[in-house]
Amino acid sequence: MQELIYLVIGEFLVSLLMGLAALCLFLWGVASGALRHVEGARYQVLRSEGIEHDDSRG
Repeated sequence: MQELIYLVIGEFLVSLLMGLAALCLFLWGVASGALRHVEGARYQVLRSEGIEHDDSRG
């Protein structure tokens, strides 16, 4: 029974650390400006594929 408790605590700690890592990556992305102007990347991909984009969709 004691081993099961240690396994549950271990799984909880791993999931907590993974959530903390995801939060840190998100905050780094916001602070570094990586999440700005995401539309520009979309249009760059469309241009490289030879697809015209339509801005009139709203």
